[in-house]
Amino acid sequence: MSHNHSHIELHQNIIALKKAIAEAKHDLESLIHLHYRMKEVDKQALHDMYDKHFKHLEIDIQKKALLQSELQRRAELFMIKHQRGEKLTPELIALIHKVVDKEFAAIKARMRSILEQEAKNTRSVNVQTDHASLSKLYKELAKKLHPDSGADPELTRMYWLSVQQAYDAKDLHGLHALHTLICNNTHLNPVQDESLNYEELKNELKKIEELLAREQYSIEVLKKQIPFCYELGLRDESWIQQHGETLNQQILHFDREIEKANETIRLLTGNNWLLDQEILDSHDSSLKERREYNDEFIDATYFSGRH
Repeated sequence: MSHNHSHIELHQNIIALKKAIAEAKHDLESLIHLHYRMKEVDKQALHDMYDKHFKHLEIDIQKKALLQSELQRRAELFMIKHQRGEKLTPELIALIHKVVDKEFAAIKARMRSILEQEAKNTRSVNVQTDHASLSKLYKELAKKLHPDSGADPELTRMYWLSVQQAYDAKDLHGLHALHTLICNNTHLNPVQDESLNYEELKNELKKIEELLAREQYSIEVLKKQIPFCYELGLRDESWIQQHGETLNQQILHFDREIEKANETIRLLTGNNWLLDQEILDSHDSSLKERREYNDEFIDATYFSGRH
């Protein structure tokens, strides 16, 4: 009698475990869909909303920040020469301007290199990634999902793109989650698959719960990043107005610093550098193109700061 009771209790525990696994898989599926939608749909939509209101201000800030740095560098070199008692002759003034032009051309080149390296880093493989596991998970998922393998079209539609993106990004965690969801035998029917014993089921549930926790953590981290941290504000007119005012205050700050540096240059050299550039640009637009960061570079810098 006791043996039968133990057998019945174990059978009930197994049924309960299978039900818990099915529920956990359902939760994992929901989180995977949520994470995918946030990264592939919501993120771009929020960026578009932000850009509609603020992109012109953000880019203006970048341009003025670069101009401020350039003018301060010119003023700094003139001040050093002045404090050393050197006479700022037209030749020396021209030489300093030439030096700064070269410095900022080099800065521009370095920044381009950094942007390119960041792009490469996003595509590079983490050295700690288990390549064998990554390949194995991908092959098993491909067997289940690839359209040419006779997979369920609905299953392919839902997950094939996510699998490809996780593999391309070398996202071992993402592939594990998808593999657990799609390839493991224990699925939504809690009374099937009698070959799995109690301990195996416990281990599977533990693995799914760990994946759930990691997926939840990834989503919470994403919510704190740009543009998701702006999501509520972008639906609030008062926040939009306030944030715009904050950005405009930054622009005014740079304008003041630019004028201050330009005034220092004027006092030391007798020339208004900003006005001189406007006059030169009006006669030869190529001078401006060579001196300034072009719009393509500014756009690249702007977008590189977005997650």
